Amino acid sequence: MKTTISSAKTYQESLFNTKKHLAYPCIAEDRYQEQMEQLVEPYLKQRISSGTKDGLYYEFYEHPSPKATIVISFGFTESCEKYHELIYYMHREGYQAAIIEHRGHGKSLREVNDWQLVHVEDFNQYVDDLHRFIQTIVQPKAGNLPLYLYAHSMGGCIGTLYLEQHPDVFKKAVLNAPMLGIYIGRIPDFIARIVCRGAITCGKQKKKLFTMNDFDPQEPFANSAGDSPARHHYYQKLRRENEAYRTNCATYNWAYQALRAGKRAIAPENAANIQIPVLLFQAANDTFVRAKEQNLFLGRIQNGRKVIVDSRHEINRMTSDRLEPYLAELFEFYQAG
Repeated sequence: MKTTISSAKTYQESLFNTKKHLAYPCIAEDRYQEQMEQLVEPYLKQRISSGTKDGLYYEFYEHPSPKATIVISFGFTESCEKYHELIYYMHREGYQAAIIEHRGHGKSLREVNDWQLVHVEDFNQYVDDLHRFIQTIVQPKAGNLPLYLYAHSMGGCIGTLYLEQHPDVFKKAVLNAPMLGIYIGRIPDFIARIVCRGAITCGKQKKKLFTMNDFDPQEPFANSAGDSPARHHYYQKLRRENEAYRTNCATYNWAYQALRAGKRAIAPENAANIQIPVLLFQAANDTFVRAKEQNLFLGRIQNGRKVIVDSRHEINRMTSDRLEPYLAELFEFYQAG
């Protein structure tokens, strides 16, 4: 492990330790669909309480003797269903789990007619939605238990903004390949902002961003954001079967607001509000979000640590042999005093 200097502060950095293990193995890669359908989903179905609050769909998984409650903030175009495997492991490890489908995703409210599009007026709407969810659903169920955050990609940007605006809610946070700097096609940020702003001025704020493609029901694994063919094909099957999971494209306004939100999230005066321990997993082969802004952010908070993983963007969807040490690192962080 080494210490890296970024801005005025230091943070710890280490490579992914593939030798760590859980007390039990992850579900088998060669029997993935079978075990998801016959083991994971039945297990979760017995423990779920779900509903819709203020137009936003949520799921909560209670535990008879929980260590803490983990709130999940997922990424762009994702859904609760995509996190069922991770929730299963969290529950097996002794944690309650709470997850909300962000507006414009899954079964939650939409601001555009085309369900393939993700649109938002401002990322602070996501933050406010998450806060209402925590106040009205999570905290009453969690009681005096500590709350931990698990936030991936777009959800990592939302989670970062949340930690900055509500610094006393969570005790610890994991940011998984957080979207603090985003690739908009292959063009620089300043050009992306000009293009998006121009489209918005012309009334195209709710139109599909020109760099995006429609949902492909036969999307090949090579185009996916993860390293596990089994996980990719299983979720593609769910997307084909349910229109609510087919979100695939950003609107011009979403892209413009994503660029703005990332800059706000890493601003020194905002990052300084985060005092809790933060573990950031960084994907070495990421083509969706940038490491530069993640490193700047870590150098501006009080208690940050980075683990570099040799994976694509969806670190939480690696093959089972590599997912297990990732989870071991994750739970070790949550359990540490």
